[in-house]
Amino acid sequence: MTTTTRRNQNRIFLETEGDRYYDRNKLALEGEGQFYCEELLCQVLSPFKAEVNHILEIGCSSGTKLQHLCNFFGADGSGIDPSSKAVAAGNQRLSRAGIQNVGLRVSTADVLPFQNHQFDLVYFGFCLYLVNRDALFVTIAEADRVLRPEGFLAIVDFDPSQRHKRPYHHKEGVFSYKQQYADLFTASGHYHLMSKDSFSHNDHHFSKDSDERVSLCVLYKEPEPY
Repeated sequence: MTTTTRRNQNRIFLETEGDRYYDRNKLALEGEGQFYCEELLCQVLSPFKAEVNHILEIGCSSGTKLQHLCNFFGADGSGIDPSSKAVAAGNQRLSRAGIQNVGLRVSTADVLPFQNHQFDLVYFGFCLYLVNRDALFVTIAEADRVLRPEGFLAIVDFDPSQRHKRPYHHKEGVFSYKQQYADLFTASGHYHLMSKDSFSHNDHHFSKDSDERVSLCVLYKEPEPY
C-alpha cells in the first residue's frame, strides 16, 4: 500500500464509509439498554463518579452510548464521528428528547475541535483500529491535549496477541490495524493503566481466539509524571 493510500483512510470514512458503517450497524448502535463496555467503564470509574463532569467520546456514532455514560455520571457529553448521517440522526434524537447536555459533531480522531484540558473522561469507542497510521500519533496527542491532568482515558478496541493489520472487509484499500493501543499512552509515563478487561467480540468472557478478542482499557492521566 502506498503512503498516499494510507493518508486517505480517514477521508474515506468522512466521505462514504462512515455513513455505510452506520447503516450496517444502526440497530446495534442504537439498541435499548446499557452496553457491556459502558457497564464495565461505569464500574471501574464508579469511585470517581463525582470527578467526571465532561465526557468526550471519539467514534460516537449517533451518541446512544455517550448518552448512557452521561446519565450515569451526571455529566455533559461531546461526541465526534466521521459519519454525518449518524451525527445528524443522533442530534435529532437528542433534540426531540429535550436532551441539552449531549452534542455530536462530524470530525475524525486526529482533529478534535475542543479546548485543551476540556474533558474529565476521553473515550475511544472502538475506532483506533481504523485510524490512518500516518495520523496515529497525532490522534494520541489530540486525546492527550483535550484530557485534563488527573482525568481518565478509556479505550475499547481489539486485543490481539501481536500487532498486525488485516484488510477491512467492507472497503477495498482500507485496513484494520490491531495492536495494544493503551501501550502508546503508558509508554510515555504520563498514563497509568487502572484496569483492563479482555473478552470475546461476541460474548462477555475471555476468548482464546486472538482474532475474536476485544478489551476495555481504562487509564489515569498522572498530574506529575516526573
